[in-house]
Amino acid sequence: MFRQYLTAALLGAGIAPAWALTIDGTVTAQGKPLGGVMVTAEDLESGDNDNPTSVTAFSDASGHFSLAGLTHARLGQVTLRAQKLGYRLESLQWASAASEKGASVALRLTPTDNVADQVPASAWLGRFPLDDRGSRFVAGQCAGCHQFPSRQVRRFAGSLAGLTASEKQARWASATQQENERVKERVWRGAVQMMRALALRFSADSPVRWGLDESHPEYQKLLTADYSLFNTEEETAGATALARYLEEDFSTFKLADYPAAATPLAANDQSRIYEYALHAGGWTREIAWTPASDHVWLVEDSGDRIAKLDPATGRLHWITVPGAPQHPQGPHTINTDPDGNIWISLEESYALARLDPKSEQWRIYPGFGDFSVAHDTCLDHDRLVAFDGHGRLWLTLIGQNELASLDPKSGAIQRFPMPKKDGEAAFHAALYSCVMSSDRKHVWFTQLNGIVGGFNIETGQLEKPIEFPLGAIPHRMAIDDHDVIYVALSGDGQVFAYDTRAGKEVARYPLPDRNSSPYAVTWDQTRRVLWVAASNTDAIYRLDPTSADIQVLPLPRTRAYLRMIDLDHKTGDLWTTYAHLPINRGPNYAVRIVVGDRLPPK
Repeated sequence: MFRQYLTAALLGAGIAPAWALTIDGTVTAQGKPLGGVMVTAEDLESGDNDNPTSVTAFSDASGHFSLAGLTHARLGQVTLRAQKLGYRLESLQWASAASEKGASVALRLTPTDNVADQVPASAWLGRFPLDDRGSRFVAGQCAGCHQFPSRQVRRFAGSLAGLTASEKQARWASATQQENERVKERVWRGAVQMMRALALRFSADSPVRWGLDESHPEYQKLLTADYSLFNTEEETAGATALARYLEEDFSTFKLADYPAAATPLAANDQSRIYEYALHAGGWTREIAWTPASDHVWLVEDSGDRIAKLDPATGRLHWITVPGAPQHPQGPHTINTDPDGNIWISLEESYALARLDPKSEQWRIYPGFGDFSVAHDTCLDHDRLVAFDGHGRLWLTLIGQNELASLDPKSGAIQRFPMPKKDGEAAFHAALYSCVMSSDRKHVWFTQLNGIVGGFNIETGQLEKPIEFPLGAIPHRMAIDDHDVIYVALSGDGQVFAYDTRAGKEVARYPLPDRNSSPYAVTWDQTRRVLWVAASNTDAIYRLDPTSADIQVLPLPRTRAYLRMIDLDHKTGDLWTTYAHLPINRGPNYAVRIVVGDRLPPK
């Protein structure tokens, strides 16, 4: 996307500091108003002031936009960014008259055909065939922790261009092309093997995750292909696709080669995006809204702590998880139940925690077993932690490929093994996400290795699993009030819909960018749409499953890697976080999105 960083040097123009800042402006291109331009004002001093780090608005059909919300920012410390794919800045002109309440600005943009520095990471995977399973593995699994190809990967790939040949060696290169691909495949295979090891850490120099150390027997197993998150078959398929299809020249990209650029906007002139800098330096992974608090709540997995964020001021209050730092806890997934309690999976201690947001009192539920790695609690159609007819909640244990039930009153736990392929390691099956049906009798789950399945709570019987090919990667899922489940297929760039009552597939919705690596879907019961966290495109998709219409909500920052999207049930606002791995290699913000539409009456 078009990005231009502009420092508003207004102090030099004699403009006094303002404490109720509003910036009004217009955007034109070739003498005509330009709508759909995303304009962001960022407070460079946000760590000191009581306001969000940035506020973003979109220009309307007349080219007008208005930015407000940086209530304690000084104009001279504000930076503007304007973004619209296929356009570059030609000029910026501030109005001569300005007051302490704000200023006016005119932006002139000009079209450009080379958008190499604007397109998201996913665009560079355009040559990767949709029917090649190695290509799908790359789009889904490599983008499972960070955008791909990242800038670092693009530099690495560019350095492999020497393995093909210079223009002077064109004939030789043509004769030996097959050998060149084998050399590149070995290089990429080495990169995949390295990532297998790095997947066990938050960064190259941090301790091993999931309660392990290098002496633990599970650690050595996880370094071997068949016990890791991606096995030998996947390594071979991925390395082959990378050697064959990944670009080596990242200097040119034509706008026409990115059809997803034509996707209609899910934003209008009433839409606003607020970013809150977390100033944490850790992996602040997910965020949750609860009706029991005026704050939103975040987990910092690598720091063994959670935060409550005041949306009015942007201030954070950090709370250490009980037992840390003496015993690592690893708060990972965070969700809210109907009573407003917050449930947090603790990956490092294999436990589940409940936090009362009013009293800030904890209860820790241990006992899920060695290397169980508690992951996701099952949710209902309101995106709240669901309880079955016996008052139990259910969760996935990714380390042992099991579902577990927990009685919150007694602490009683039961574990149930889930299906996997013959000879497959439990961790490679990667039991991940789960939801509960409206009758509270069925749990549906995803496994990253390519299975979506159901489990009857009353009978203990498994539904017939739905299998997907290598690289499809079923990730986070949602369920609506008719018990239709929706699954993000990260590698295939689709949302899979399945009617659990009728036992049949409803649809597969291809996203505009099939390499966007959808990580999660959130069912919005009020709007009756799905919000899709497209982790590889700096965007969120809005999908109407009735009409199959898809719109895009661009985000104001590159490397805006997304995990979950939560909903404020009172306002309809969306909340998410940028959650790259490894830590300190991407932006670290909480994000509030005021959609700008008119909500239907409840």
